[in-house]
Amino acid sequence: MKQMFRARVKGRILKLIPSVLEDTGSVYEQTVVLELQDGTVFFLDDAEEKSRNEMVGMVKTMGILADLAHIEKISLPKKGVETTYHLSKDLAEQERIYAKDEAGFTGEIIDIDKNHRIIYIDIGAGTIGVALCQQEIDSFPDYKIGDYIQVKSSWNGLVGVWDFYDEGGSGWSHIVHNHVNVPSDTPSGNQFYLYFNWQYKKQEKIKDLIMEGARDGIEVRKNVYHYVEPTSGKTLRLFITDNGYIMTAHPSTDFAVQDVAKETLKVSVRILGTRPDAEYMGTTYTQLVIVEFADGTRASIFDDDMLCTPAMIGQNGKFVLGLLSTSLEKNETKEQSIFPESSAFPDVSVPALEVNGCIDEIIIPNDPKEAEQWQNAVVDFGIGKILIEIDKKYSHLHLKEGDYVRVDGRVDLKGIQQI
Repeated sequence: MKQMFRARVKGRILKLIPSVLEDTGSVYEQTVVLELQDGTVFFLDDAEEKSRNEMVGMVKTMGILADLAHIEKISLPKKGVETTYHLSKDLAEQERIYAKDEAGFTGEIIDIDKNHRIIYIDIGAGTIGVALCQQEIDSFPDYKIGDYIQVKSSWNGLVGVWDFYDEGGSGWSHIVHNHVNVPSDTPSGNQFYLYFNWQYKKQEKIKDLIMEGARDGIEVRKNVYHYVEPTSGKTLRLFITDNGYIMTAHPSTDFAVQDVAKETLKVSVRILGTRPDAEYMGTTYTQLVIVEFADGTRASIFDDDMLCTPAMIGQNGKFVLGLLSTSLEKNETKEQSIFPESSAFPDVSVPALEVNGCIDEIIIPNDPKEAEQWQNAVVDFGIGKILIEIDKKYSHLHLKEGDYVRVDGRVDLKGIQQI
């Protein structure tokens, strides 16, 4: 799934199995066996090999989709995973997966994605996505937030595996965790791939780009360097110590905020706190700012200019926000909302948002070369507005003012004003 997935479950990966479902003869790339924190063990199809052998035995945050699902409402509140599967002690038997042992789920509907027709349910140990089978898709409008449902049969797949969030780290490991975040060199979550171009699907290419940036980048302030990626014309931002150590590097939202009235973009928030993002030798170079929006939504904002000071914590403020867009599509519905990317921490999200809103203004860059590559747009998400970039790869959407869109990406702090 290219769009941001709103569900997360935490569990331990027990085993990876090259997959043949014995009952049906169907062959899959691999199956992952996992154990939830409550001890429940079941298996998922991992068709895109999101999990890897070195993850076996590790606790990970995972996205689970029950696709092609047959579901029904239930009257009693019930949450959980129902399965007859168990991981045999016999090594040969461990390699066998039977369709009859496919897991079923019960839970409370906590969110509904009307555009992609995905129902999100709380199963007690986390949240999963449920997509109805074709025979039942017409019943989608019948389900409401607060309903309890049972997923009777479905194709259960692994959408992603993540480590959230490498606080206070530095170097290559930090870059992978916080800006690549790809367990198996696939595009999902890779900001370099999604923002620059296809060649950065592989981590080795990202390393090459960072080394080029360290060698040829321009210092814009002490220890901060900008390097224009040659094929896209977009900016890589690097933080490098005086002795040459690369603390962190990431795609930069350097589009010109001055091209639109900052007053238009200011969003009212309450500043709840900060967490270190990139940190080296006791100094924080980039941080996350934890905020609460007017509707009560809590989210983290990536602050790589350290605009938010300790004195601002606990105060109300107005933020100017920019989105490093990693996916963009037209919405069928006139939805205006935001959903923060969840994380392993109970009080903070990953600095990424799913934004649903209306295009208020489209801004053409003054530089003709830049205008060939991208446009900027102001998107109204109901309780505020945010500046996004529309890459030329989305030109087929023919977006204009008044269109409703869904855009996912890293959310950056571009300006701040205390109230």
